[in-house]
Amino acid sequence: MRIAVTASTHPDPKQAASESYKALLEKLEGTPHLLLVHSSCDYDNGILINHLHELAPDVPLQGGTSCFGVATQTGFHSKDELGMGIMGISDPEGAYGTGIADSEGDPAAATIAALEHALARSGRAGEVPAAVIVTTYPGDEELIIRTIGQHIGRNVPIIGGTSANNAMRGQWMQFANGSVLTEGISIAALFPSGGIGYAFHSGFEPTGHQGWVTRATKRTLHEIDGRPAAQVYNEWTDGLIAEFLPGGGNLVPIAGFSPLGSPVDNIAGIPSFRLSYPVEALEDGGLQLFAEIPKGSEVVLMTGTADSLASRAGRVASLALEAAPFNAASVHGALVFYCAGCMLAIPDRIPEVVSSIHSALGNTPFLSAFTLGELGCFAEGENRHGNLMIAVLAFGSVGKEQP
Repeated sequence: MRIAVTASTHPDPKQAASESYKALLEKLEGTPHLLLVHSSCDYDNGILINHLHELAPDVPLQGGTSCFGVATQTGFHSKDELGMGIMGISDPEGAYGTGIADSEGDPAAATIAALEHALARSGRAGEVPAAVIVTTYPGDEELIIRTIGQHIGRNVPIIGGTSANNAMRGQWMQFANGSVLTEGISIAALFPSGGIGYAFHSGFEPTGHQGWVTRATKRTLHEIDGRPAAQVYNEWTDGLIAEFLPGGGNLVPIAGFSPLGSPVDNIAGIPSFRLSYPVEALEDGGLQLFAEIPKGSEVVLMTGTADSLASRAGRVASLALEAAPFNAASVHGALVFYCAGCMLAIPDRIPEVVSSIHSALGNTPFLSAFTLGELGCFAEGENRHGNLMIAVLAFGSVGKEQP
């Protein structure tokens, strides 16, 4: 297995695709068996993806849009809000397949169609992949995770993100092979010859404020401990959203450093949390979230700092290596999904984020997309969707393949 990552900020999408792919081939010293592609929405991604598909018509391709650009082992790639990156995997002994389907009002059916296409293209239909990569649009992430689990088993790790744009104007796109969709579900099925390691965490810590969800409808949190959720949240945050009570209002980016968390697992006495971003205070006293917190769930106020957001990505990368069946010297590459909201909260410190990942992975190539939601697998084996999170998938050699 060989992995290489290249990037471009060339303003012309065809040129960006050409120069990135040419550099990728030089680094891989051979033809890739999978292309993972992420780019900013200001590109004409139809041209960009179609040209990559023309350059490598037989190579499965998967990805989506990333806020402002991408990060790699060489830095943050964004110029005039344009930037794209490619991760290429050359693995003759492995198998990879990709598929995409338009939701068309039935995201469950689209998920199954994309997944079955990916499995069929891998040549491993009927087998269980080592992992699945998912890129989707905002809104149906939880349903997509449940559908994949029902189809191939809940123990298959899902890593991915919600494709982003630069200004929350619905310009997100999902890619696979030669297709570009705005409400598509793009899936890659992975059967690598080596091993994988993965981790899913955030840069936030729990506060002393805790309660129980007593009423919720999908992504609307109505009540905490029998009281209006917005009122409870305002008290927990010392009046952070007082100006929006009782009339309601947009909480982005005000609530960005004070998300709500749901405990997921507890490893060595240290709990992990799946985060939900409160994006709107509602007139009826509820909170609109960007990720579900079901009725009966424990809910905790979380807090973060610019320092924690800048440094945590490296820690998550280290955890992915710790969970892998290979040592740090045998890692070949990593795919990272880093929350766009966190990136926008610390725009001047993205070089530190890159440096933290680089420190954890050494000279290993990596590609990081900045997403509007993250999909990952916690240590207890549960696939979840969260906000303000970091998901890392690392590839490496095991056994006889180790260098």
